[in-house]
Amino acid sequence: MIIALLIILNLIIYFNLKNFSKLINIYDKPDKKIKLHKGNIPLIGGIIFFINILIFIVYQLFFSENFLMLEKSFFKDRDIYVLIFFILSFFVIGLYDDKFKINPSIRLILITISSIIILLVEKDLIITKFSLSFYPNKIFLNEFSFFFTIFCIIILINSLNFYDGINCQSGIFYLIVFSYLYTVSDKNFFYFFLILITIFCLFLNLNKKLFFGDNGVYLISVFIIISLIYEHNLNRNIIYADEIFILLLMPGLDLVRLTLQRLISFKNVFTGDRDHFHHLLIRKYKLLHSNIILFFFNIFPLLFLINGFNFYYVFASTLIVYFYLIIYLKKKN
Repeated sequence: MIIALLIILNLIIYFNLKNFSKLINIYDKPDKKIKLHKGNIPLIGGIIFFINILIFIVYQLFFSENFLMLEKSFFKDRDIYVLIFFILSFFVIGLYDDKFKINPSIRLILITISSIIILLVEKDLIITKFSLSFYPNKIFLNEFSFFFTIFCIIILINSLNFYDGINCQSGIFYLIVFSYLYTVSDKNFFYFFLILITIFCLFLNLNKKLFFGDNGVYLISVFIIISLIYEHNLNRNIIYADEIFILLLMPGLDLVRLTLQRLISFKNVFTGDRDHFHHLLIRKYKLLHSNIILFFFNIFPLLFLINGFNFYYVFASTLIVYFYLIIYLKKKN
């Protein structure tokens, strides 16, 4: 029933996309410097995601025997509302930023405050320990657990924000993440549901009907954060943390490289530029070829790692190829 309802909802949105976009009235306008797309593109990817998620959660709360396809005993009532607050707070921050352009420092403070509030209430989201495939003992974080979790949330959100740059790039990455979660969770329907919404938004993004926007990046980041922590901390479906590290490696690499590059050049780390990996690719190759390269960069290291290859070899090989391509593309450009 819920799938039929959501299909009807998304068909209504699709056939009334222009009116829906005008109603929301949040557009990404080209500036001929960093944003080179043609025309004003609606920043409604996250809003479409949010509407679908909202209906799905309401249905799960009132009409289903479990919440997000998990046993009721898994959650306390308080936990459910904390998760909803987590989702809503980050979505609102992203939406407000898309509309009014928050100062990056203020945005960082808001994200940090929201994360602190959520972790103070929802202890199950705190990363207290993790295992690595190449180290025999568990690593216990003890008094650093809270701050380490805050750090991970901030880094993930900012790296995914950095990674959002050309059509389909973010959508393809979200598909990889949700497909991975669907596989390790023994086909949890909630992840399949997220895959379907991502495909719908990806189709609209490919046809230049929408961008995900900060509202989309922040909202989806929350689901990635919650899912990865729960699958590792509570469900034990992700045994080794290095799988998560490799899964998120490409967005993280660009974040670290650009931050260091800007610091060395005495530039504001929050100042945008067109030196991202995807920007270097799109100057040299067509959109399709750029996205194929990005897809392989994201999927191959993960496949090698989960099929038994040594973490150090996978990580080192990815780094070498990544920086070789950066140097090659800069010379060509």
